[in-house]
Amino acid sequence: MLIRNLPSLLTAFGLTVLFGCVSSTSAEKTASLPENVVTAMGEAPIYQGDLALARNKALKDAKLNAVRKLVGEQVTEKSGVADGQSLGSKLYSKTDSFVKKYEIISEETWKLDTQDMIRLNVRCEVEASKLSTAVDALLDDVGNPRIAVLVQSSIQGKNFPIGSSTNTAEAELIEKLRKKGNKVVDSSQLTALLKKNPALAKLDLTSVEEGSPLLTLAQDSGAEVLIIGKVETVDQKPIVLPGGKKTDFLSAAATGPFRVIQLWGDGKIFGSGSVEGRGADITQDVARIQATKDWSSLVSEKVAKQIKDEWFKLTEQNTVIFRFTGLDLEDAINFKNDLSEYTSVKQINDRKTEASGSEWELTYPGKESMFAEELMYKKDSSFRFLSKKVLSIKSSKRGVVEAEFKNR
Repeated sequence: MLIRNLPSLLTAFGLTVLFGCVSSTSAEKTASLPENVVTAMGEAPIYQGDLALARNKALKDAKLNAVRKLVGEQVTEKSGVADGQSLGSKLYSKTDSFVKKYEIISEETWKLDTQDMIRLNVRCEVEASKLSTAVDALLDDVGNPRIAVLVQSSIQGKNFPIGSSTNTAEAELIEKLRKKGNKVVDSSQLTALLKKNPALAKLDLTSVEEGSPLLTLAQDSGAEVLIIGKVETVDQKPIVLPGGKKTDFLSAAATGPFRVIQLWGDGKIFGSGSVEGRGADITQDVARIQATKDWSSLVSEKVAKQIKDEWFKLTEQNTVIFRFTGLDLEDAINFKNDLSEYTSVKQINDRKTEASGSEWELTYPGKESMFAEELMYKKDSSFRFLSKKVLSIKSSKRGVVEAEFKNR
């Protein structure tokens, strides 16, 4: 973690410590040591003179910084994202299982304003193969968001609403995505939610905007991404072979748009398009069904690619709404500066800062749950409120984190 009393030369360079980009001050490698050996710094407050408890917390913090360093490098190398350690936050609760050995190199006490603190410098040996396997599994999970699928279809004028058990287009799209390895919310979950408000099934999917009850429905199912689509079949002329020879095959086309919507943060539409499926059979009904299935297959190809291409980028630039109470104006300003200095928050848009309650819009490389977890990791570190306040997270969902500061 960044130390407040660093020499002015370092300060001049504007060194900051991100949860996702730990500086050499808090975790660094030594050229003469193996790649899996990291020297890391850990800090903790000393409450009621309990130095032993504070030392254990500082040791835990040092181990965490060591693992962050290696996780960040591996995530960045394997996924290409700039802020690898933020994406790796899900692994940090397993820090002790990754650190095989450690050695405390130095220990000192100091004061943060009026709060007594302890700082340890620790050399940690991390189990490289175990960490690499965990990072691979993490990337498969983080880069593969849970998807809800809602498709309205019309086959020769007969309408099939979203969630209908006879909706071929919706069922086929779900099946195709699952075969590609995507995590798709069970349609029975969405059907159960639709039964509570049947009118939702009749909403126009081509005009779903922010605040739409359909977005809330998809969020309630546990999805992170919503795919919406609308498809309609049109009968085509009978198939004619080259040379003008007629056949017994009848044909149909299925055409319609789709959108891919991020369900957390600011609800960004990050994928869209329109495709045409084709089908042929000796009966017109089957040709229409085949055309509908072909539409679903084409949509699944495009959607899977758009999610793969965009999801990590979205994760790096997510919007989180942060609401909190319990800080006066001066403490809130200090806390804002600390968020920028000690966490992965990239930008803070101050919507409201008042003693009765504040609301900030944060640009953050991850979901709201990751931001809440980082606050919990950091709450006993270098924040200036430590000597006066205790931070607790009240809720974390749907892009919003709510917190409360109470007097010690």
